Amino acid sequence: MIKSAKRLNVFSEYIFSRLQKKVKAVEAKSKKKVLDFGAGNPDVKPSFFYLKKFDEFLTDGKSHLYPGFGANNEFSQALINWYKKRFKVNLKESEVFPLLGAKDGVSHLPLALLDPDDEVLVPDPGYPAYTDTALMVGGRVVYYNPEKLIDVKISKKTKFMWVNFPSNPTGQVISLEQLDKLVKFAKKHNLIIAYDNAYSEITFDNYIAPSILQIPGAKNIAIELGSFSKTFSFAGFRMGWIVGNSKVITALAKVKSQMDSGLSTPLQKLGAFALNHPDKKWHQQMIKSYQQRRDIIANYLKQLGLTFTLPKGSLYIWAKIPADFKDAEQFCNYLLEKKQILVTPGSAFGKSGKQSIRISICTNIDQIENYF
Repeated sequence: MIKSAKRLNVFSEYIFSRLQKKVKAVEAKSKKKVLDFGAGNPDVKPSFFYLKKFDEFLTDGKSHLYPGFGANNEFSQALINWYKKRFKVNLKESEVFPLLGAKDGVSHLPLALLDPDDEVLVPDPGYPAYTDTALMVGGRVVYYNPEKLIDVKISKKTKFMWVNFPSNPTGQVISLEQLDKLVKFAKKHNLIIAYDNAYSEITFDNYIAPSILQIPGAKNIAIELGSFSKTFSFAGFRMGWIVGNSKVITALAKVKSQMDSGLSTPLQKLGAFALNHPDKKWHQQMIKSYQQRRDIIANYLKQLGLTFTLPKGSLYIWAKIPADFKDAEQFCNYLLEKKQILVTPGSAFGKSGKQSIRISICTNIDQIENYF
């Protein structure tokens, strides 16, 4: 008899894996394709400018070889230059490391930072992977309200804190003044901040997302995750980065040396090229597409009795369900079965989301009027 590891019992199946099973069942029964507002899959096609260059990198004579661990010089310098230009932040090579997507960092940081029974602070509502990956290694998760960043429960076991703005799932954003208070709080309590800035380049209504590393002294206690998936619509390529505190990065690099063989050379070259040669026209068109869809989807959501504030960043609308539904699960099942519309129950992102849902704005809405 084959027995799986006991650690599988401390976390549930990933929410979007479960939802896709429901979608298949509903489509088979209704004979109608589900309008999918579930997973946030960046769907704007990457710039042809980048894809054409990627072809060159793939056909290079050495592209098939192992890339080596860590960033090559080309990738490091491009990211260092980008941070200098975008955020006015100075980085060293020891403060830069490539990831196989930002989720790579989310999943492996607990291995690098947590001993069994150590505590990690996680936003509620927040990205589910912050919780489940900590539980896998025997860590303890302590939830906090992301609107009250410095009103959290600190103990002798608290090791680090996940912070995510623009937020998945709420679209909430943050100011430099708020980040300054957070950094001072973290220094006071000797707390590491893991700042997930994956949506920094997807913002609306003239909002510009900051980096936590803009705060003086932040590198003493903070690391920051970034994503090529959102910034350049390279989601399927699995490319990201971590920058900041060199000791944390060294610890993560040691873990990853046992987990993978590094980000491939063609992808590092693509990342460096994209960072060094921003296609501003393409980026503006991408933001315009998401913002137009955000506004159109919002108008339809109001017909369902949902209440919400338009997000200034990320790819999601966080909405409160109508009062005549018991909870988000019931409302989501109603939409899926009666209208063939998929949204994500807020409870997937924490206990505080029981009366809310998350709606992804990166989906094809050409036929949206046929569902409402």
